Amino acid sequence: MQGCPKHPWRALALITTLAGMVILLSTPVQAEGLRLTSADGKPLNAEYQPGDTRRPAVLVLHGFLQTREFLTTQSIINGLASMGNGILSPNLSLGVADRQQSMQCQAPHQNTLEDDLREIDVWVRWLREKGYPSVIIVGHSWGSQHGLGYADAYPKAPIAAVVGVSLVRTEQSPRVIARQSAAAKGRLTRRDAALHPYALSYCKDYMAKPEAYLSYARWSDAHVLEVLARLNKRQVPVYVLLGSRDKRSDHAWAKALRVSASQVLVVEGANHFFSSLHEFELSERLEVILARLNTAAR
Repeated sequence: MQGCPKHPWRALALITTLAGMVILLSTPVQAEGLRLTSADGKPLNAEYQPGDTRRPAVLVLHGFLQTREFLTTQSIINGLASMGNGILSPNLSLGVADRQQSMQCQAPHQNTLEDDLREIDVWVRWLREKGYPSVIIVGHSWGSQHGLGYADAYPKAPIAAVVGVSLVRTEQSPRVIARQSAAAKGRLTRRDAALHPYALSYCKDYMAKPEAYLSYARWSDAHVLEVLARLNKRQVPVYVLLGSRDKRSDHAWAKALRVSASQVLVVEGANHFFSSLHEFELSERLEVILARLNTAAR
């Protein structure tokens, strides 16, 4: 019959091969487990998805007391997996060697935020050794504060940008923070290193040493805005994604962030975790931001 291939099986084989190549090229590189050691000898763990070393690497930071397995953190990782950037997602140890599980509020907390930042520096240095020119930090919830804190405290680190997903207000009132901070400072003066309960983030009974509590408590709304202003002065881009239904955020907070942040996007209907259908919108917004940063890095 005219128009039919002489060997149809060859055409079918070619189509099958091409289809397989398309699937292979569009499938993200499988993440691999990674183990490093902190400066004080503590085993640390992360998952690493190799990427194009001509582009910035992405360091994804989980929220308060969580792990990289938390739903929103996984949504961020999966949403960026097809962009071609290397992606590293550590579990901050929070003082626990090779930590794999989320931590309870009532667990003994002895690590400070500065300890967390030193661990982040271990991972940033590892990415630089892998050949990446710079690092984009993407944090969810308290991971956003960790990202801002690292970029602020380590000005020589090659941070291309910080992306804060659900960078929200402090949950405790200034009055509560002042009262608890005064009590913690008093305990330090008396050299009382025992664990005491504090209200911190969503915890009503965060059991911590005084210095551990104080290191996190100083991240008030005012402190976040001060850090944003310093990063803006240093021309470190900061992008913020908020959900309009996040009870820990409001219009006034978004307005305050816009003074120094490069861009503040409020996703209508999304909650703190960008759950349900908003998971896809989160991925789309992050892809746009990452594409912009990839272009700027060329």
